[in-house]
Amino acid sequence: MLEAPPVDEPSGDDDDVVLGGSRDGSTATGPGDGKGEPGPAEGLPEEPPEEEVDEPEDLLDPTDVLRGLAGLLGGSSIDVGDVRVQGQNATGHGAVAIGTVNVTAARSDGAGRIWFETLVETKVRDIASGYANTPSDHRLDHHLQLHDLVCLSGPVGSGLITSATLAVARKHGFGRVRVLGVEQLSDLLGAETPLPAGHGYVLRLSEVVLREVDGFTLVALAARAATSGTTLVLAGDFSRRRHDLVGHVVEHRAAPAAEVFRAQLRHQLAGRCVGWCVDTCDGHCLEQYVDVDCAEHPLLSAYLAGEPSPSEVLKVVETIARTAPKAGALTERLEQFLPLQLRERAVEILDLRRGGDEIDGFTAEDVRAFRLSCAVLAGQPVAEIHQAAQRLARSQFQEVASIGVPLRASAIEALLGSTLSQAVTRLSDVRVPGGCRIDFPAGTKPLRSALLEVAWAEWWSPAELLDWLADLIRGDLPAVRQAAAGAIGWSATRDVQAALDTVGVLARERRAGVRQAAAIVLVAMAMQPTLHHRVRTELGRWTAGPAAHLRDTVARAYSLGLAQLWPDAALVQLRQVAQARMQRWNNSVVRGLVEVYRNDHAASVVPALVGWTASGDPEVRLHAARTLRVLADRWTEPPREHWPELLYLVDQGTIRLADLAVLWATALSLPWTAYRSWRSLGFWLDRADRQAVVAAHCLQLVRHVIAGQPALRHRLDHQLHHVWRPVMPHNSLLDDVERLIDEETR
Repeated sequence: MLEAPPVDEPSGDDDDVVLGGSRDGSTATGPGDGKGEPGPAEGLPEEPPEEEVDEPEDLLDPTDVLRGLAGLLGGSSIDVGDVRVQGQNATGHGAVAIGTVNVTAARSDGAGRIWFETLVETKVRDIASGYANTPSDHRLDHHLQLHDLVCLSGPVGSGLITSATLAVARKHGFGRVRVLGVEQLSDLLGAETPLPAGHGYVLRLSEVVLREVDGFTLVALAARAATSGTTLVLAGDFSRRRHDLVGHVVEHRAAPAAEVFRAQLRHQLAGRCVGWCVDTCDGHCLEQYVDVDCAEHPLLSAYLAGEPSPSEVLKVVETIARTAPKAGALTERLEQFLPLQLRERAVEILDLRRGGDEIDGFTAEDVRAFRLSCAVLAGQPVAEIHQAAQRLARSQFQEVASIGVPLRASAIEALLGSTLSQAVTRLSDVRVPGGCRIDFPAGTKPLRSALLEVAWAEWWSPAELLDWLADLIRGDLPAVRQAAAGAIGWSATRDVQAALDTVGVLARERRAGVRQAAAIVLVAMAMQPTLHHRVRTELGRWTAGPAAHLRDTVARAYSLGLAQLWPDAALVQLRQVAQARMQRWNNSVVRGLVEVYRNDHAASVVPALVGWTASGDPEVRLHAARTLRVLADRWTEPPREHWPELLYLVDQGTIRLADLAVLWATALSLPWTAYRSWRSLGFWLDRADRQAVVAAHCLQLVRHVIAGQPALRHRLDHQLHHVWRPVMPHNSLLDDVERLIDEETR
């Protein structure tokens, strides 16, 4: 059997390379045998290329491009984003992360340096009834059974204080839980400190106090707790100290957000009928409302999949529990509420004064730029993110020296801060500089656009951000260029003219990689419904204008996903672009047409290409032939894998055999496409052998192709005897092809 022809991946050059013969399938040579440059004999003037040899082009999958842009623009996630709020729900010494508790019998040491408050037993039980068990509860309980002091480590708003409170309640009883406050941790070591025995104490450590904690202090406090018959839980973010305090620290792991949501909503709606039950309510309506109406709601399920913190979930629960809305009312409530919390989280991340982050060795501008760079360059190596952040922080966009020493894990953690650190994932990858990538999982991708929005509105001017993003596009890394392009596309809804001006400059550059990124910007803009008219108008102006690079960028945009969005416009504008001589050295037009075809528009593409073959412009005919050559290598999915896709569409009545024959005749005749086209036709005949229905269609196609075409009949005869017969000596279908040739010759 014939070897399958290589998949025709268009490249920057025409790839019809002559291997052992001329492109028309004969053994003669002549004008046009050079690589991709037809001579005057083929009807095109012999001129030098319009541009110099360019950098290698990045072959991108349009589906991947659209998916990546959707992650930033919100198309692949919930439209309104997910939720986060600053800090805990409650404040004060008697506050916990979920639910504000009442306190009684506040006591102090008389000097005001130590105080403790007893939590009301009924309120502690109430908290427990709405509590979702965490993965770290068992370890915390075990540690408290063996020791009198434990450091429970976790970020603010993660339910840390609630877990500590209930752990103490499980050991000492619901009425013997006390919240402790101190000026300094060393104050607890004084002999006069009145801590009644038989109780458990929860002490939340501020950032300032936490820095003073050392191993000896913990040993002394543990001895004091053991002597007085008490239990002491120090709650705070020990993430930077866990290696110093090994043996004392238990890492708090929040319960899954969906479990927190269900537990809290059931708790807050307990005893209420939410199903308009007749006569008496047995509580089944509450389970239906929580588990189906709410937890399976598209907005809520996507939000919970992002694993927001317990304090964030509580805010959502409180909003729902007020009126228990359903269906459209619930959707409306969420659409109003979730974006506000999402923006609040972005503000907390970028406004270091609100986030409470103080980072040694970095200025506030460095930290803020790093966090924004994480949003723009999600999925990229931390070294590239750091370098981009340095350029933004300096706002001069000069070439930043390569970072010789990679950031340590502790530095990355500090730059991210607790809020952003919870939203991103750090992926180890030894293949990239720094050995680490930073990405946003699916549930937190909406935070990326929220960070851009806050940065745009409050921290940098649009000109600064657009110049910075354009500077990243002019770099050498394709992935960075694509990410920056998506961010410029996002910005268009804020200032469409500024975005168009920026992409216009990029689209005129000589480097193909930069123009490719400019095309991604256009795709990102087109994905936003409010910009459709403006983008179409701009593309129409570019395709009708004289600038070759602008027209090339339009073709690239259609090949990178725009053809999936606007198939009708693609057929019109790609024909205009195909007339440009520059496209002889590019295949973006073909890729764009293939994108329209493979998205269920074959019935429109094939007749349109037939019209292209009748054009008086040789460049347009060339692109029609190139497109056929690519489509000829597509085969149907199993169990019909023996069918060429185009021929199967003929069998199904989607396209006409006569139209397909016209395209084949053009591709087999033009010197630039003949060589590969004859090979593909031979492969069709090889696969059709002993497949009666496919063979019949192939013979009909060949009959239509050579009818009234003496030159093609002669070339077919040459292929049959000098190429196909030696390779396929047992192919019985070739005998039928030979009879067709004889019949046509008579």
